[in-house]
Amino acid sequence: MTSTDRNGRGRREALEATSPLEWLVAALGALLVLFAVGSMAYFAMNHPEGPPQVSLEVTEIRSSGEGYLVSFEAKNTGRSTAAGIVVTGTLTSGGEPIEESEVTLDYLPQDSERRGGLFFREDPAAHDLDLRAQGYSKP
Repeated sequence: MTSTDRNGRGRREALEATSPLEWLVAALGALLVLFAVGSMAYFAMNHPEGPPQVSLEVTEIRSSGEGYLVSFEAKNTGRSTAAGIVVTGTLTSGGEPIEESEVTLDYLPQDSERRGGLFFREDPAAHDLDLRAQGYSKP
């Protein structure tokens, strides 16, 4: 006894009815899946996770309201993502701290950059400015 599908055709007839184009598309899909899995496995083995490498660069200092705004760019060239990055800016004069400002960057993926700003009452151009990433959390 032969099994039949909904249209009353037997299994053998259904297989024979599959066109060569359908087989080609199925093979192409399988190759794409294998390539994607292989690429992810290769990347995972050859790019081990490491700590984030956060660097900060001042991009602009300008007056803003009753104070000054120091705009900066944070870059992560490390091998992992950082979240909740605390960036601190300190103004000093003669080694003595004058003012400090802090901001938290929510998310900084690996090989990316984000922009932020710190507000000061004193003019940062008239003092020494030190920008520093104080810490992060792992998302």
